Amino acid sequence: MTAASPAAQPRIRLTPLAERHLDATLTWANDAELMRLMDRVTPVEPDGHRRWFEGLRNREDCRYFAAETIDGDHHVGNVWLWNIDPRHRRAEIRVVMGDVTARDRGLGSEAIDLLATWAFQALGLHRVYAYVLAINPRAQRAFEKAGFRAEGLLRGDRWSGDMPVDVYLLARLASDTRP
Repeated sequence: MTAASPAAQPRIRLTPLAERHLDATLTWANDAELMRLMDRVTPVEPDGHRRWFEGLRNREDCRYFAAETIDGDHHVGNVWLWNIDPRHRRAEIRVVMGDVTARDRGLGSEAIDLLATWAFQALGLHRVYAYVLAINPRAQRAFEKAGFRAEGLLRGDRWSGDMPVDVYLLARLASDTRP
């Protein structure tokens, strides 16, 4: 899927997460820094990763996509909808730009924007939202660049290591105008 994005020309596309994306996804899931930023505490074992992927086919509460570069099909990250709630027409967006060459280039914002646009158009959602740890300012900027607005601060909501961490709640509505 490609769509209008914050960048002048789309640089990435979203494609359903497939078998060919699993090795990179497992590597990123076990990267110590990414684990900290995604609020994960336990590593993922290959067998468990395989079972998780196979179980996605039977789920309707989430949709996973790989972010790939348009000029070469290079898998740079993943973005997904979590807790899809058709009744209230909302879902949480989560993103990981695992390839270090993709960071600080606006590709995360582009992936977030593509998925939000798809969620509004294809699923008829009204609202998409994200929880972002205060220790992850890069993610906060990415969501804001993709048209998300800060709605609140959850003080001391999570623990990172031995200290409480604040969490920002950001959201975008289908009716929000894009810059």
